[in-house]
Amino acid sequence: MAKKPAKQSGVSTPAPLPMPTPWPSANARLLGMGLGLPVQPLVRLAQFSAAEFERFTLEWASDYLAKNVPEICEVQQRGGSGDKGRDVIAWHDPSSVSPRRWSMYQCKHYDARLGGGVAAAEIAKILYYTHIGDYSAPHEYYFVTHQGVTSPLQDLLDDPDKLRDFVITNWDQYCADKIHKGNVPLDAALNTHVAQFDFSIFRAKQPQQILNEHAKTRYHLTVFGLPLIDRPKPPAPPSAVAPAEAGYVKQLYDTIGENIGASVSSSSDFQHIAPHKNLFERSRITFYCAEGLKELARDQMADAAFFDTLLDEFADGLYHSYNALGLTGLQRLAATVQAAQSLQLGSHVLEPHVRANDREGMCHQMANDDRLRWCAP
Repeated sequence: MAKKPAKQSGVSTPAPLPMPTPWPSANARLLGMGLGLPVQPLVRLAQFSAAEFERFTLEWASDYLAKNVPEICEVQQRGGSGDKGRDVIAWHDPSSVSPRRWSMYQCKHYDARLGGGVAAAEIAKILYYTHIGDYSAPHEYYFVTHQGVTSPLQDLLDDPDKLRDFVITNWDQYCADKIHKGNVPLDAALNTHVAQFDFSIFRAKQPQQILNEHAKTRYHLTVFGLPLIDRPKPPAPPSAVAPAEAGYVKQLYDTIGENIGASVSSSSDFQHIAPHKNLFERSRITFYCAEGLKELARDQMADAAFFDTLLDEFADGLYHSYNALGLTGLQRLAATVQAAQSLQLGSHVLEPHVRANDREGMCHQMANDDRLRWCAP
């Protein structure tokens, strides 16, 4: 049975949820690579480690929950040493409000369905720490599992009074030594607190429901490998050069200026020369086409770093064409773009979505980042 390491007692410091980094072992074979059969999300969920499952819950809470429950203003990760029975917290009020309402999402990633004994131990932590005043009672408390809960536990969750009786009756067996390192007896004061506590807050989040909601987040594709949606047609370049284009456009001016033997500071300086005018206009079109591929990586794959690694592959593959000796700026640009069109990208996750104009546009993307210089490599 895969269990989390024992949690130590202590005081935890609230920390804003960081943006998750790309999953190191994403289900990439469904991202257009055509390798193997699909792995169903529920099956992949079962393959997570406890830490990965908590990360999955964080992604859901930070992207889906925070956007679809208007009053939620902050999501925090508390799982770890000193969490006092709290894994993921969603705050309903800003920190200036007291008492501050919050909801709790407790991650349990076991080989079997979550049963009453383990659930009682987790509930006991909430009961104990609210009793001694370490924190207020949550507005809602959800068990988040990949297997669901047992039928007897679901019956208890559906009947708060029976759930309370179960916890009280089984305190010594399931709860007393699971709260912190010592033993917590159910003395008269704590028993009174338990008797008055609202047990209707305890619920279970169904695995398929949280998967369906996670599917609406930016993180889902890289975790579960669902197909990329079709890319929209790239926008036409704006009539005026945008600030974000300044790098590669300046290089085009320098390259064309070298060819015509004159200083070039705007496209009007070569509008009367058809080859240069066409080169400039085409370069802007392909730059924006590659920009669309970057947006695909950023919006559907949760991180533009996938596009950055694709640029790295182009930079390596174009080395010899770009660094050939004795080339003018125009010759170097043409040789590099031609080589980009036939470059083998191997198994890069974005490879199936790279179009011909993307390949040319990525050369201008690299020139825009000053990774390529047509006139002075």
